[in-house]
Order: sequence, then structure tokens, then C-alpha cells
Amino acid sequence: MSEKKWWEKPVRMLRHDFISGYDELTRRDLEKLAREKKEKWHINCEWMVGSLGASPGRGFQTTFEAKGFERVPGFEKFDLLRKYLPYAHKYGIHLLSYLNLHWFSYEFAKKHPGWEQITSSGKPYGELFPLYGNGTTFCVNSPWREWAFSLIEEAMKTGIDGIFMDGPVIFPDCCYCSSCQERFYSIYHKKIPLEDWQSPLWRKSLSFREESMALFLKDAQERVKKINPEGVIFLNAGGWHPGSWRVARDIQKLSPYQNFNGAEAFFHLHSGEHYLFDSSIMAKYLRAEDKPVVVFTHHAQGVWHYIPLAAREIEIALLQTIANKANPWIAIFESKYSPDRESFERAQNVFAFQEKNEKYYTDTESIAEIALLFSFQTSSLYISSLPSLYKDLGTGIERDLIFDKGSGKKIIDWKKRKEVCEGLLSLSHMGYYSILTRNHFLFDIILDNSLTEEKLKKYKVLILPDACLLSDEKLKIIKSFVSRGGSLISSFEAGFYDEEGKEKKNRMFEILGIKKIDGLFPTVKGENYFKADKDIFGFQKNQLIERSPYAVQITPEEKVSSFFTFLNPLPRIYLPLRGNSKYPAILINKFGRGKVIYFPFDIGSFYGEYKPESHEKILKESINYLLKPTLITNAPPTVEIEVYKKSRSTIFHFVNLSGDMQRPLTNIIPVKNIEVEFSSGNPSKKVFALKDNKRIPFSFSKGKLKFKISLDNYEVVVCE
Repeated sequence: MSEKKWWEKPVRMLRHDFISGYDELTRRDLEKLAREKKEKWHINCEWMVGSLGASPGRGFQTTFEAKGFERVPGFEKFDLLRKYLPYAHKYGIHLLSYLNLHWFSYEFAKKHPGWEQITSSGKPYGELFPLYGNGTTFCVNSPWREWAFSLIEEAMKTGIDGIFMDGPVIFPDCCYCSSCQERFYSIYHKKIPLEDWQSPLWRKSLSFREESMALFLKDAQERVKKINPEGVIFLNAGGWHPGSWRVARDIQKLSPYQNFNGAEAFFHLHSGEHYLFDSSIMAKYLRAEDKPVVVFTHHAQGVWHYIPLAAREIEIALLQTIANKANPWIAIFESKYSPDRESFERAQNVFAFQEKNEKYYTDTESIAEIALLFSFQTSSLYISSLPSLYKDLGTGIERDLIFDKGSGKKIIDWKKRKEVCEGLLSLSHMGYYSILTRNHFLFDIILDNSLTEEKLKKYKVLILPDACLLSDEKLKIIKSFVSRGGSLISSFEAGFYDEEGKEKKNRMFEILGIKKIDGLFPTVKGENYFKADKDIFGFQKNQLIERSPYAVQITPEEKVSSFFTFLNPLPRIYLPLRGNSKYPAILINKFGRGKVIYFPFDIGSFYGEYKPESHEKILKESINYLLKPTLITNAPPTVEIEVYKKSRSTIFHFVNLSGDMQRPLTNIIPVKNIEVEFSSGNPSKKVFALKDNKRIPFSFSKGKLKFKISLDNYEVVVCE
């Protein structure tokens, strides 16, 4: 067995930056700085800025000697990378150079006509949308690519271990420059089309943009390897949120050409609700490509970079990251105006703990029984054919005796329709993820490329969270999985469209147990229900359950079971109920040796937005019906539990998110007496807690391991 490369082992990354006055580093004791990073921060990888991400677009200036490139003022006689590298290596720190490849000044752009990204209007993107208020951006297909590759080569010549590229990004409504037009025409023999979701050529242009990004990264990687065959390279590959097509980032296409899949999970102060599992969901999404993962955490309070984020928020982000098999990264912006160091100390403690217990983070394998599909194809191309989906329903809120029921008008604009569908898909992803995590099911996220017969062999349940676009090949794989004894949970329009977004819902009828679809219930927010037909899934007979505004009228096949029924619709609130409709609210079908549960409504997005307890219970009990869970616990929903195998050990990660009921979190409430029951084929000889550094009493009987723990913020329990 070959020795793992350093980037294939647990990596703890840090970027130490200055918002202004970056030349402060020229006056620092660099050895002391490196020693502090090792002894205080416990990192083994550091980013040092090679080209500035600073106003007004100074990405063309370098902090190191690079032939043909302008130096950052103050660094004319100070080669930062070459001076710092010996000290970094002395203290076991791998050094990467941060290169800003997306933000350049207008003056620099004027010197290089033909480099800028051009919008469909014919104007540069940076002219219409100045980057960070001042600056422009360049195109990956333009002659600028050779300039960028030269910068990468010059950075690698310093002897550093690799490159992080901040950018490039193909920005929205880009690029229509002459270089892109020529390359597109050479492939499709037509000009790049304007945004038109009814045009097949427009959809092909999205793939063209993503492939242009992937080709740029591939060529950049070759330039790194040319200087150092062991050199690493990666960029911000984009996260799980639907809509990555806007910046041409498909992690599945980028992954082959980088050493890490990385993305930001920054906390920004804004008026909306912050997702509690933000770093967790990002880590699971990124690791779906079976490659080392890094989740980016910022210590700053959103766009107030001179003020640190609440220390508990930073700690929780890093703990979620390492608990989900991802490498932690933190950026710290040093300033004399930020004397509070608690946020630093909590981050340092997380890094120190992982360093001390590194073997328990190495070569671990998920034992998840459930696969949750996040379909990039759906997020890119899905536009529902259901007209009622685009009706303005208002907020559904009653305030001061005024009920907001919206205008009732339907959105005609296709761009806005696309945004509606992306919004529902984003809520669906969060809804399913939250319910699974809150109820301590062991699950992985998989992507379209991972939907293979071989990949599905390790799972017992496959969930399609409104994964509406599926190719015939993927559908065949799903049917094979279920017919062999696997279980499927599907909802709303999952699989109702092919990979190009064309409606083909009849393909799903056989596996879901549908005879025909009569349409969509009238779309109304509030006062519509379905009910339990018997005591089932924790509901009593005739108990009412909230109905999503979007519900499909299904006639099932005769042998299909259904124990829930939609009530007849009400056109508005405060009306008497009108009895049962003829349509079932949940279908339970047998397909081959497997089982299928289908929700003809958007359970994921409805829960993601409103979080009704009833829908959490429905999905929880549906999974329990299909699967006997390996893990049973009385832990509250705010304790995240992840479990891995390593050789003959089972490793449990507990992350406590029980806080002060608002974010940013400033307080974590300890949880006592968490009971854990785990189905294991092998009896345990020893159970111990790494953070508390003590053995834990346990019992093992009839294949079940049982133990208890109390939890402050985080614990790792190892069963050997």
C-alpha cells in the first residue's frame, strides 16, 4: 500500500490576512510567525497571499518576485513566498499561495483589450457590476488565460507546495467576448445564444461555460505539475446551493483537476434565517466526489471584516466541518481594532484537538445507510411545467386583521420561473437534510455522477429530494436498485423530467405506483389539509396534517397502499372543511423486492420553509418503515451525530448545536445523559471519549452496543 500524500491526510488550513497594510508582513519576524502557526494554531497548511484580493482590483500585483509581473508596493525588495517558505517547512507547514484571479482594476484591463468578460449587452461585466464596488474581471477563454498560467508558474517556482486560485468565475450573463464566441462557434456552428430556457442551444451553452471552467483548471493543474509534479491546486468549486450554473461551477466537472473540493460556508449577518447545519451540509456535499474536502470558514462578522464573528459560531462551523470528514480552514483578518481573541482561541482549540487525535480522522469510512441525491442537473435545468407553481400566493401571513394572499397573478417571465424552481429546490435540500440530521439518521449526499449501480450497493434507502431531472439511464439504475431490494423515497416531481428538462413523468408511474395524474390541487397557502385514515406513523385516525400549496392529484394503481387522504381544497382561510377528496396523500408501493414511498407534494421545500412538526414525523416514520436504523438515541435534534468505521473501530462524532435560540450563537447549552444504541456485528472491548479523555461504561448484547455520554460542545467516542 503506497504512502498517502500530505493532502490526502487530515489538513488544517489557515489564511492570515490584513485588510489594509499587507506590507505589515515585511516588518514581522517570519520565523516567529511560522512557529506561532504551528504551536498556537496547530496547522499543517498555510495560505500566503501571492497576488492581492484588495481594492481596487490589485490581482495583477505580486508579493513575490515574478518575472513580468508588477510588485505590490512595499514588496519591491521583499519576496514574501521565498522568505517565508523555509520557516513554514521548518515547522511542518505546507505553504500554498493565494492567487486572486477574479478581481482586476479598470486601468489594468485597459492595457489588455479583449481580456474582460463581456455580457450579452456587449458591455464588460465589471462596467455594469463593478466587483466589490470597483473593478472588473477576465475571461477564461481569452488570452488572459496565458497570463494567469504564467503567474501560476512563477508562484510555483518559489518552491511552495501549491496554489489556491480565488477565481476565476464566469459571471452571470457572461461571457460573450470574441474568444468565447469563436470557441463556441467551432463546436456548435452558431453564436452563443441569449438566455432562453425554451432553447436547447441555451442549455448547451451552460455546459459550454462549465466545460470552459474545467478546461481552465485542467490546464492550470498541468502548469503546476510542470514545475512540481507533487504540487497541489484547487479553487472555490462552488457549494450545494442550486444556481451554481450562473457562475459555471459544476463540482463534478472540476473535481478531476484539483486536489481538494473546497467551498465557502461563511456566516453573513443579514435579515434572513441562518441555516443551522450550514457547514455540515457543505462538507457532506463536497465529499460526494470522493476527494479530499475543505470547508472555508471566515472569522469575520460577514462584511464587517474588522469585527470577529461570535466565538461560538466559529467553533460550531469548524466542529461541523471535522465531524463530517472535511478539512477545516479559517481566514483571520488581523487588525488592532479587533482585540477580542476568544474567537481565535476556540478555533485553535478545535485544530489542536484534531491534531492530537489525527489517527481517528484518517482513513475513516462512512457507514451511512441512506443516500440523499443532490442533483446538479436539476438545479441547472429544472423549470416545472406546472403553471400553478408560478402563482403569486403572498406570504400567507395574517397581521393586523390583514391576510396576505398575494395577487393571484402568474409569473410569465421564464427567468423568474427559473428562480422560483431554484428556490423550491434549495428549500427541499435544506428540508430533507434537516429532518435526517435532526433525527440522527446516518446518510450521505450523492451527486448525479454517483448515481451508479456500484455506488448504490452500500445503501439501503435512496431519497430523491425533488430531483426532478433524471436521464433514462439513471432511472434504469434506480429501478434496478429497488427491484433488488433497495428502498426509495420520492416526492413531488422527482424524475418527471429527462436530463434536458423535458417532461416525461409517465416514466415514473410504474415505480411509484401511479395510474394517472389529474393535475395540481388549487394553489393556496394555508387552510388546506390531508388526514390519516388510520392510526399510523404516529398519527391518530382522522388527524389533520398541513398541506403544502403544491400537491398533485394522483390516481394510484390498485395494489398500491395509501393510509393518508387529501381533503377537498378550500379557496381561502376560515371556511368549513369540505370532506375527503378522492386523492391519496402518500403512496406506498412494492417494486420487485423493494419498497417505494411517494409524497405527491413538496414535503422537503414545505418543511424547509415552515418546519411543521407533522412533516418531520412523516419523513422520519417513513424511513423507519423502510429501514431498521443502525443508530437509536435520545439525543435532542440539536445534537448532530456522525458515525464512521476505521478497521475494527467505530467512531462517533457528537456536535452540540443547542444554543440560545438565535444566531449568531453566543451560548451552547450542555446536554446530559445522551443514550446511544448502535447495532454492531462485533462486540466492543473498549469505549472511550477523546475530548473527556476517559473510558465510558458500556454494554453489548444481541449485537447491540449501548453507552451514555454527556456533551458540552463536541465529543468523539471511539469503540474498539
